[in-house]
Amino acid sequence: MTFDLKLSSAKTPARAAGGSELSGTEEPSWLEVLLMLATMIAFHLVLVCRVRSFWGLPSAWFDRNEYLEIAAMIVHGHSAGTPVPKFFWGFPYAIAEVSRLLAIPEIMAVVLISMLGSAAVALLVQRLHGGWVAAFFVFINYQWIVLSVEGGSEPLFMAMLFASFLAVRSERWNFGSLLASLSTTVRPVGIFALLAYAFVLAGRKDWRKLGAVTSMSLAVGLLYFVPVWATLGSPFANFTGYQIHWGPTGLPLTIPFFALVKSYLRAVHELRWTFLAFTVGWLIFGLAGFSATLRHRIRMRLLVYPQEVIFAWMYGLFLCTYNDLDIALAVDRYLLPVVPLILFATSNWIPRDRRITWGGAIVSGLLSAAVVVGFKNVFGFALP
Repeated sequence: MTFDLKLSSAKTPARAAGGSELSGTEEPSWLEVLLMLATMIAFHLVLVCRVRSFWGLPSAWFDRNEYLEIAAMIVHGHSAGTPVPKFFWGFPYAIAEVSRLLAIPEIMAVVLISMLGSAAVALLVQRLHGGWVAAFFVFINYQWIVLSVEGGSEPLFMAMLFASFLAVRSERWNFGSLLASLSTTVRPVGIFALLAYAFVLAGRKDWRKLGAVTSMSLAVGLLYFVPVWATLGSPFANFTGYQIHWGPTGLPLTIPFFALVKSYLRAVHELRWTFLAFTVGWLIFGLAGFSATLRHRIRMRLLVYPQEVIFAWMYGLFLCTYNDLDIALAVDRYLLPVVPLILFATSNWIPRDRRITWGGAIVSGLLSAAVVVGFKNVFGFALP
């Protein structure tokens, strides 16, 4: 089967293959989406700094402390004598380089990279899937603002991943594959984008491009693994470090839904009801969203942008079989790379109302601050 990916109008991707626009409803522009994001970040910063110094916050927010430790090891060329965190080194490399180029502390580099990455993701989602999808993506998960302001690997990873999708849409396969390969050094699930590209090029019988994409991916992988091997004594040290989360078998995959169900059964007894409701809500959203990607709307997009749909389906299958017994604690973070496509698949049900998008942005900004400094410090009362 041969796929034809050439676009009739590169400027209106949201209209292709069943776009999300409604006649008479003007979609949010890239500028409006950025303003929404800036508003949420401003609310977060003001409310956090009202309680305590922003730079005085503990650096162990999400995985930030571990990434800073790896960045310091990269700069100095050796470990401080403590066990090296398992996380991949792409984000720490970026931290170390930005810190060096701008002559700023590494903690500031973390925040700068995360904020710029978040802004890039907002622009790319608007470009790839339309304004309404981008507007809802920006505010639908308040944890995204926490990651964007306090620092996390997701904004950088998703910026490279979505930039890769955009490059491939315009047939720039080499550049798109380079970005996808680099994203894999930040979060290894970027490999699904490379596999999707390989499937599409094989389907088109474009062996020359497939060979170039494969060679580039292998080259980036080699350049990544050599310093890891030299420093940690094994090129696969990042992978083996995750085995403590994979149960008695030590394998990353298990029976579909086995770890997911087991994780949520534990969460019922261990999590506070507010966070349990949040994570269960995201599980329902993810399952319903992946079901929606089987509808005609996405099947039509499969004919135009097959690599993005194939990536989402492979990623969804991975989440269902991932052998992490703590997955319930971070299911909203795991879903982030596919949330834009899920929103596109369900965009007929998205209300085109700026009162909802802007109101949601403000609420999300408040909630993101509450995660950091406490619910009572933001809203004036404690949750029961």
